[in-house]
Amino acid sequence: MRPLLLTLALLTTAAAQSAPTITVTDENGVAVSSARVFLQSSPLPAVRCQTDFTGRCQFPALPAGQYQLRIEKEGFYALVEPGVQITQSSTIEVSISHQQEVREIVDVHESPPAIDPAQVAAQETISGLDVVNIVFPVTHDYRNALNFIPGVVQDQAGQPHVAGAQTYQTVTLLDGFNVTQPANGLLLIRVSTDAFRSIQIEPSREPAEAGKGSGGLLSLNTGIGDDHFRFSATDFIPSLQNKHGWRFDQFLPRFTFSGPIEKGKVWFYNAFDGEYDNLIYTELPVNADNDYVLRSGNLTKVQTNLTSRNILTTSFLVNHLHNQYAFLSPQSPQLSNPKDVESAYVASAKDQHYFAGGQLLETGFAFDQYNVQLTPYGSLPYSVNPNTTDGSFYLADQTHARRWQALSNLFLPSHQWHGRHDFKVGVDLDRISYDAEFARQPISFLTAAQISLPAGETCLNAAQDATFPCTRYSTFAAAPLHQQNNAEVSAYAEDRWLLTDRLLIAPGIRLDWDEIVRHAVISPRLAGTYVLDSSGNTKLSAGIGLVYDATPVYLIARPFAGTRQDTFYSTPDPTCTANCITTTGPVTTTFTANTSTLQVPRFLNWSLGLEKKLPAAIYLKAEFLERRGTRGFVYDTLNNTSIGNFILQNTRDDRYDAFQLTLRHNFRETYMLMGSYTRSSARSNQALDFNVDNPILSAQQPGPYPWDTPNRFLSWGYLPFFKLPMIHQLELAYSMEARTGFPFSEFTDQQQLIGKPGAHRFPDYFSLNLQLEKRFHLFGYYLALRGGLDNITGRCNPYVVNNTIDPISHPLPTFSACQSRAFTSRIRLLGRK
Repeated sequence: MRPLLLTLALLTTAAAQSAPTITVTDENGVAVSSARVFLQSSPLPAVRCQTDFTGRCQFPALPAGQYQLRIEKEGFYALVEPGVQITQSSTIEVSISHQQEVREIVDVHESPPAIDPAQVAAQETISGLDVVNIVFPVTHDYRNALNFIPGVVQDQAGQPHVAGAQTYQTVTLLDGFNVTQPANGLLLIRVSTDAFRSIQIEPSREPAEAGKGSGGLLSLNTGIGDDHFRFSATDFIPSLQNKHGWRFDQFLPRFTFSGPIEKGKVWFYNAFDGEYDNLIYTELPVNADNDYVLRSGNLTKVQTNLTSRNILTTSFLVNHLHNQYAFLSPQSPQLSNPKDVESAYVASAKDQHYFAGGQLLETGFAFDQYNVQLTPYGSLPYSVNPNTTDGSFYLADQTHARRWQALSNLFLPSHQWHGRHDFKVGVDLDRISYDAEFARQPISFLTAAQISLPAGETCLNAAQDATFPCTRYSTFAAAPLHQQNNAEVSAYAEDRWLLTDRLLIAPGIRLDWDEIVRHAVISPRLAGTYVLDSSGNTKLSAGIGLVYDATPVYLIARPFAGTRQDTFYSTPDPTCTANCITTTGPVTTTFTANTSTLQVPRFLNWSLGLEKKLPAAIYLKAEFLERRGTRGFVYDTLNNTSIGNFILQNTRDDRYDAFQLTLRHNFRETYMLMGSYTRSSARSNQALDFNVDNPILSAQQPGPYPWDTPNRFLSWGYLPFFKLPMIHQLELAYSMEARTGFPFSEFTDQQQLIGKPGAHRFPDYFSLNLQLEKRFHLFGYYLALRGGLDNITGRCNPYVVNNTIDPISHPLPTFSACQSRAFTSRIRLLGRK
């Protein structure tokens, strides 16, 4: 793979036309693309250029002379050099530094925001400082910050959904490598929130390089050290809570340390985050109302500049989780839940080689593994009634998912032909392995009037008289260890064609193949931008493309997860004394996947965008996005019944429409104010997900996805507040979310679906979080102390619903587990003064 691209690089080397060239790198020697370069010689107007993939920018036909050089890019400090001598053969290399939370030099200024004419993809970005400054509940989990990016919705399980897509339909990259869980596509990897340089989403118009995901791209970009030693610490003091008396709350320490191993050549970065949580549900009895969660994670990175043209970056991330009572809730007491132990490992190495002819060859290798083990407490019979559960959890499982990834990207030098062309080609090879083992015990489903069965009893041995408590009894066949493998091959080519200073067209094409479906698919993409005015303050964007989803391995492996047998019991007549129960069954539910008949799920995505700079440096962005999916994977019976043999088919059609409006204003320094509104709809013609652990009884039906939110308002900001005597400047940080409640379904006590899927909704959600922060010096250290209220209005925002309906005892759904008003605080050690 690398020799092929290297040969291509050498074949494309040609002597460039003699012209002044500016090369822009960061403080570690890495090329900075899309930096704005300005040259001005008074009284002539400034000429400008934007750097390419290799950080280069050329100025053809520029008269020799002395110029002021200015370089800007968001996330970096602006660079101004007042007297730079330029000739026709000048080659000038300059370095700009990433923006830091604590400045080491007073006379530096952040690069102002600007509309990027070369940014074709619909993109939303929050910087590492935004991640630190945004107020959001549970600040040690960056996935909660994703919820405050327009276009991203976080579901009840904490998983993000970009552009209405399922989580596995969005490709998540950590520093350029795919880190979605290889089997089910969930976002499980944890990184310290203090470690990010930026987080970006691209829900549409994404380049051909970013294939395999109809839900776009999520990029997590972390930092690296430089020639200065830096350290920080966050939330290194435990907290208390007053729930059923004063008790331990949580301890959430985070530490970062970075600096040079060899100045100017080798740097390291280490970010540790830990968590010890005592989660308490006051609806449960005292002394049986809490769940202990212990989690730790550590990211280590090393960058080595082997030469000035060859950069090697290695990283290793480890996660560990121990959850004492997973799934604990007011409806599921302690011992009815399993112990959950999880771990994850991600190792990667990336080499970047810059050729003298202007090519950049990037080669990388990565390995990631996810392990999960669920262990019940004991072996008591497990039962479920409309209000609670009883006994020992029915499922024990152990799963491992692994991915080996190799990628190579070649950036070719700019080529002039009816404008400037920036070509890029690449390949991506993945090997995925998933093994799973499941053991299940029977489940007894009880009537609303029956809290639990007598000790040791199940529906099989309960007395079948007028007091018979059961409505359904489920047993499971053994599911021994099974391994499912897949190999994926991808290749792409794309071009950024700058026809004029205002018009940019970005065509691309992609090829994907995997060994499960075994159909090679080609997905063309076309997008472009047009700047309406010479000042660059108004930009139109548009794009359309075919996108094919990666094959979700967990769906292919579902037939090996076991089968279920259900016996149904009629509700007895209270006056009956003998032969009171009518029994139906047992009936068997199985799953089948014939991969030879499957096709690759396909989406046609198109979007339109408008960006405009308004007065007072307010930036407006309007986006319309449409996703149309066909041939989606779904399990259904051949005759669309609720029980039987469910076959994996290509019959699901998805539909997502969204209009999004965003306003953003940057103040001086790092202050920011953002507000957005999204009107959207995420629906499917087959909305139910049947599996052996899902007891739903229903034929496949259309409906909304569980994260569908037709109306959603977001706003957050970090602002100067006011000054007090002896306190000096205070900062105000806030966040607000108001949206339509998530949809849910109603069921009978036999788990028969009532009505349509998602026909009911949680109450409308509203949360306003407000905090004040003060930065100060103490004992030679720089600290920041923050305190305030989450959900300051005290509105009940429930995230648990009892949706089992009984006409007499429980005619309406009931909500619980409200996110009430809570005081939160944070202390950070930012380094030495």
